[in-house]
Amino acid sequence: MHKAARQKTLLTLLSEQGQSSVTQLAQALQVSVDTVRRDLNDLQQQGLAQKSHGGAIALDVPVMTRRARSAVLNATKQRLGEAVAAQIPPGSTLMLDAGSTVLAVAQALTVPARVITASLDIAWALNDRPEIELILLGGQWDNQQRLFAGAATLAMLQRYRADIVVLGACAVHPTLGLSASHEADAEIKRAMLAFSAQRWLVADHLKLNRCQPHRVADLTEIQRLFIDRRWDELPALSSVDISVIAEGEHYE
Repeated sequence: MHKAARQKTLLTLLSEQGQSSVTQLAQALQVSVDTVRRDLNDLQQQGLAQKSHGGAIALDVPVMTRRARSAVLNATKQRLGEAVAAQIPPGSTLMLDAGSTVLAVAQALTVPARVITASLDIAWALNDRPEIELILLGGQWDNQQRLFAGAATLAMLQRYRADIVVLGACAVHPTLGLSASHEADAEIKRAMLAFSAQRWLVADHLKLNRCQPHRVADLTEIQRLFIDRRWDELPALSSVDISVIAEGEHYE
């Protein structure tokens, strides 16, 4: 197996399992332990893998740059994006958060809409779509998070109201709710929630049962939750409409 293909397979295995040992990965790929170690060192230098205790290797998604996160679970994010986009009524005014999963929602939009976003990647994806009225929030550019943030961004955001906000998440915890690894990102998310009539969250399984330093919202503040696996730890939330978008399956 070519190096690039092997490393892509390693990322897929880590995405599915959460963490694994070097020995287990070598057995799964049918290569030597030394080969796996070299590949993992490359992935760690790219910010895609993180060594943990006992020789295990895990993806440390919250600390990745947005560019690094975009390399993980592409097919899953595409399925989630298509599922969310299919629920958006024509003519809606949307606030779209930054992040690769919400980018997948933007790319899957098939109806006319007004889109308000601080994400340059989402703006670029929609810039040549005549049926989309695009509003890009300016401000201070954050190259790592791939978004505009700060006082100027928040001031612009306060001028708008939306039918639906679609949030991504750095971390989602069953009792501690949504949180972000950067304060500027958390501020934008909180403002979008405050200025939108419907509040939707889309997250892959790597974000579940995690917590980051900056609070965004409680789960009870979310009206629709789109995830790619059943979440056994999730408490009973009568106010939240939960959709599980698994490969080839869709559970409400």
